[in-house]
Amino acid sequence: MKSGSFICMLTGLLLMGLIGTAQATIIFSDNFNTENGGAGTLNYNGFTNWVVTDGTVDLIGNGFYDFLPGNGLYVDMDGSSSNAGIMTHNFALAAGTYTLSYNLAGNHRNSSSELVGVNVGLGSLVNVTHALNQNDPFTTFTQSFSVNSLTLASLSFVGFGGDNISMLLDNIVLEHVNPVPEPGTMMLLGFGMAGLAIYGKRRMNKQ
Repeated sequence: MKSGSFICMLTGLLLMGLIGTAQATIIFSDNFNTENGGAGTLNYNGFTNWVVTDGTVDLIGNGFYDFLPGNGLYVDMDGSSSNAGIMTHNFALAAGTYTLSYNLAGNHRNSSSELVGVNVGLGSLVNVTHALNQNDPFTTFTQSFSVNSLTLASLSFVGFGGDNISMLLDNIVLEHVNPVPEPGTMMLLGFGMAGLAIYGKRRMNKQ
């Protein structure tokens, strides 16, 4: 293979690799459907991916306090102990851009039109509070953020209230949408582009 063709091929492969890394990759998702053998229960703290602290949350759905049928299991952020809970998941994030999405619905038990809120925190990267009215259906919320280097983070959903009635949570997804290329890959790409430029200049000089 001629050197010029090799350089072209190398540069093309590197570019394809960089484009490929820009595609979204799901690094975490949870819809709670496999918790507790698929059955709802009050004051649940046996989550596979979450630790519940401060208060309690209820695992409901699948016919058990199923206010929104067809959504499998989901979480009432204020359990049955008159103290809303905090759900936390810890993980490491590589450098890049991320999208966090989750479904929230209003409470479906209180006859009044109360407002309830859930705080979503990811260290200092995301910090937002939502409020929904009674009987509001599941709505998808999305947050985007970036990290510049390997970061240890905690994703927390924080319930507010003390009357055993709160917002409903489901379908949490964290995607890595734009990973930062490794320095070695960028260096190889630079060498390939430089080689391609030199090759092109030499060909022009020969003509």
